[in-house]
Amino acid sequence: MELISIPTKSIYMKKTIIKNYFIFLLAQILLLNFLTIVQAEQLIELDKALKKIYPKATAFEKEDIYFNDEQAARIAQKAGISFGQTHAMKVSQIIVKQNDHILGYAFEDTVIGKWGPIHYLLGLDLKGTIIETIVLDYQEIRGRPIAKSRFLRQYKGKNLRNYIRLRKDINGITGATISSRSITDGIRKLLFVFAELQQ
Repeated sequence: MELISIPTKSIYMKKTIIKNYFIFLLAQILLLNFLTIVQAEQLIELDKALKKIYPKATAFEKEDIYFNDEQAARIAQKAGISFGQTHAMKVSQIIVKQNDHILGYAFEDTVIGKWGPIHYLLGLDLKGTIIETIVLDYQEIRGRPIAKSRFLRQYKGKNLRNYIRLRKDINGITGATISSRSITDGIRKLLFVFAELQQ
């Protein structure tokens, strides 16, 4: 009886190919799960958020504000931020009215957190004091608590007379320092945007 010899090297190569294939499949599954986790999660629609902050409002007039280079430089210097990757050169201002009377000004803005964009709404009174901050949607994993009232209520009642800086008058979220700083810097920036527009 003639024995057939199968090279050991050939068997090893086949096992390596199969192993690498399963590792590849596992990596693809993990990647898909990760992308699913960090997809943008909408928490509340803009109109509902506006009505929550300004329950007596009868009209909202939205306008996109684009900063010229001079305005951007002035705001960046005062707010201690830089426009570019984290902060866009555009925000939306919403004039809040009750019949013919202006109740306040809201600002819709997006900053970049650790995992992706944080889209939020800042409600101000006529003097530029924060009434409420609401996260509209975001891409977060560990930074999910930034949308909770326990974190956002720290901004309530603040204005340009306050620091509005992480680790000064705002406590960040453990494990989500980047996202905590991004939204804090964004809110401080919007207060200076409001002041700029009032001039």
